[in-house]
Amino acid sequence: MPRHKHLFRPRSSKTRNPLSQNVFSLRYQVLLIASLISLLGGCGYQFQGSGTSLPDDVRAIYIAPVRNDTTELGLSNLMTEALRLRFERYGIVHTVDSARDADAVLQTRVRYLDSQVRNVTGDTDIALELDLVMIVSSELKRRGGQSLWKNSYLETRKPFASVQNVVVTSSSGFASGDVGSANLGNLGAREVSRGQQEQATQELIEETARRVYLGAVAEKF
Repeated sequence: MPRHKHLFRPRSSKTRNPLSQNVFSLRYQVLLIASLISLLGGCGYQFQGSGTSLPDDVRAIYIAPVRNDTTELGLSNLMTEALRLRFERYGIVHTVDSARDADAVLQTRVRYLDSQVRNVTGDTDIALELDLVMIVSSELKRRGGQSLWKNSYLETRKPFASVQNVVVTSSSGFASGDVGSANLGNLGAREVSRGQQEQATQELIEETARRVYLGAVAEKF
C-alpha cells in the first residue's frame, strides 16, 4: 500500500528578524501619528499657541509695565515679566522694548489680589484652606489706538492651605515650593501658610499671563 504524503508542510527553519519587526512597527507608528495630525488639522484643531487671530501686520508687541492697584510689593515687575515670557514662548509674536517699535501695545492692570476662605473646620471655624484670587484688566491696542482685544475682568484663583497639617496633605504646590518636608517641623502654621501663599501667588501670576496670551493672541477656534 502506498504511503500518503503529509497534509501539512513542516515548519520552515527560517525565523523572522526581530530587528525588521521593530523597524516595521516604528514605521507604522510614525505613519499613524502623521495621519492623526493631518486629520486634526483638517478638522480645524491646532495645538495651543500654534496659531493666532491677530492681523498679519501685528507681530511686534510692547508689554507696558503692569499697573498694580494692590498692596503686594513687586507684583508689577513679576506680572510684567510673566507676560513677556508668555508672549515670546511660541514665536508667533515677539516683544519689543519700546512702544515706538511695536505694532501693538498690551496694557494690563492688577485690580485685586487677596485671599478668600475656601473651607473651615467644623468645630472651631478656623480656615483650613484659602483661595488666592487675582483680578486683572487687560487690553491689546494697535499703536494708533484701535483695540484688538480686551478683557476688563479676568479672574484667576489658586487654592492654598493655611494651617500646618493641611499643607502636607492637600497642597499641590508644596513639593515644588521653597518649604520642604525636612524643615516643616521647624515652622509654625503662620510661616507655612506664608510660604504656601508665596508659591500660590507665583502660580497665579503665571496662569493669569497664560490666559491673557490666549485671549489676546491665540487663534479662536
